Amino acid sequence: MTSIPTATPRFIALYAIGYVGSYVALITPVVTTLALKIAELDPVGKETSLGLIAALGALVAIFANLLTGALSDRTTSRLGRRRPWIIVGALGGVVALAIVGFAPNLAVVAIGWALAQLTLNMVLAALQALLPDQVPLEQRARVSAVLGIAQQVSPVVGIGLAYGVQAVGLGIGNMLLIPGIVGAVLMIALALTIRDVPHEEVGAFSPVAFARSFSIAKGKRYDFAWTWFGRFFVILGFAVYTTYQPYFITDRLGVPTNELILQQLIALLIFAASLTVSAVLCGRASDRTGRRKPFVFGAAAVVTVALVMLALTSTLPAFYIAAVVMGVGIGAYFAVDLALITDVLPDKDHTAAKDMGIFNIANSLPQSVAPALAPLLLSIGGGGNYTALFLAGAVFALLGAGLIAPIRTVR
Repeated sequence: MTSIPTATPRFIALYAIGYVGSYVALITPVVTTLALKIAELDPVGKETSLGLIAALGALVAIFANLLTGALSDRTTSRLGRRRPWIIVGALGGVVALAIVGFAPNLAVVAIGWALAQLTLNMVLAALQALLPDQVPLEQRARVSAVLGIAQQVSPVVGIGLAYGVQAVGLGIGNMLLIPGIVGAVLMIALALTIRDVPHEEVGAFSPVAFARSFSIAKGKRYDFAWTWFGRFFVILGFAVYTTYQPYFITDRLGVPTNELILQQLIALLIFAASLTVSAVLCGRASDRTGRRKPFVFGAAAVVTVALVMLALTSTLPAFYIAAVVMGVGIGAYFAVDLALITDVLPDKDHTAAKDMGIFNIANSLPQSVAPALAPLLLSIGGGGNYTALFLAGAVFALLGAGLIAPIRTVR
């Protein structure tokens, strides 16, 4: 195995900046602005339309992660393996978000959002591969904690930008476009400053060999699979919370639409504060003890508790309290689970981006499954049943916690 030098504070800071950029561009629409755009075009059927468009985008994200991750591992350009995908994906994301923002109908929104998921997941596949590429094992939980904080704080930046755009009256189109531009600048700043070289052992391209590269050796596939399914179900529970949050705040909590973004921003600031403390403490403790599973299990259990609280919530103060608990759980989860994932990769030296791309499906697929399930759960009892929706999310997160136990090669 190739020896990896210690990651410097400069690299970690740049890495976090790139992560913030990617999620400012991608998650801001997921959390709020895509829902606002769809509600503008289809106020009556907004829940169903959001579910269909979000599901389509998530399916595109799955293929983008698989293909671009594997292709990134084989990239031999003079710019390196990861840098070209980050730059092209960032620029393509800006164009795609402009299409979504200024779309005249739902069909164009769907096309634009599919392109946004394609291009921005190119970036994510390359960014996630940098962790096993350039961070040694003994630093991974701490660096994962920084990345987890960056990922979950990014919506605060994105919604803050969207709120500022709304405040000056530039419209929903620019509420999608401007965070995309800011995100692209941060992603490209990382790409232009990292040390990134192509792998020396890449051979001639063969379609058959490329297809076979997605198989996983028998001795390593079980822990890989348990880790994948554990993340899938925890993220599915979290996706239930994030995807329909704008409609939950307006429809169940009674917040006027013109105050929605402000209330989301307040909740995200509370969420980000508890997440940051939790991620830092748990990431350091995991690296210090060399243990991953207890932290991941406990974090998933806390996410379950937060979803049960949301199921019983009908006021803004209770919603804020649930956001604190969710931040504690998600902060610890993203801090340590990403390190756990890199610990079970089958081949860190040669196929890191491909394998991380497969893992990222566990992030993307729930964004498709949650919108597909949500209308069915919301319709129980006549409609608007957020209690059923969040209780189902709690069950998913609890299942994800239980799937951590069979992992054998990581403590």
